[in-house]
Amino acid sequence: MALVLALVGAACAADVTESDEYQDLEAEVAALEQQLSETEAELATTQEALEADAARHDAALATLDLQRQVLDDPESYGTEDEVVDLLASRATDDAVMDDAVFGAVPMRQAWHNTLYGGAFDARIDVYDTWASEDGSQGGVLWIWYGTNAQGNPFELSGISLMRFDEEGRIAYELVTYPYPDAYVDEAVFGSGTPTPSTGDPSTGDTTG
Repeated sequence: MALVLALVGAACAADVTESDEYQDLEAEVAALEQQLSETEAELATTQEALEADAARHDAALATLDLQRQVLDDPESYGTEDEVVDLLASRATDDAVMDDAVFGAVPMRQAWHNTLYGGAFDARIDVYDTWASEDGSQGGVLWIWYGTNAQGNPFELSGISLMRFDEEGRIAYELVTYPYPDAYVDEAVFGSGTPTPSTGDPSTGDTTG
């Protein structure tokens, strides 16, 4: 009797595992396990991407913060060469500053031209900085002022729009102004910008 029951039990067990229903269920479980594995891999990849974006964002802000600190007090950072070297240190080797009026030049040369070029004696006050959530883009709102190439006072507002690499270094910078090109050119290389005594250099009109 015991032998018969054992044989019946074995037959039933064999029937269950070999049935279409059981095999379909087993295939569904395997598919779910595969889907779960793929989802976990996707989540891990997404988490890694989020962490990389956060690190890039922080690095981009650090680049902009260093720039602000140097421009606020360039004399504290050494000679003219040391200042422009430091400003250019947070840019990629092939980065350019692309001025909407004066064209694109390598980053170090651009900083030298901006602050010290020719007879220049200029400063930049940074009013605001920002970076996108993933740290790929950012910008600066600034005022550029001082004595121009002809020894005349000038003051120009503008915006720099930047693209950052994965390490938060500037890969490209576009400089743009809310003025006509001729006005900017006259401000930098001619009679400067309006004052009570000089008026508007682009028209020759005076206010006093």
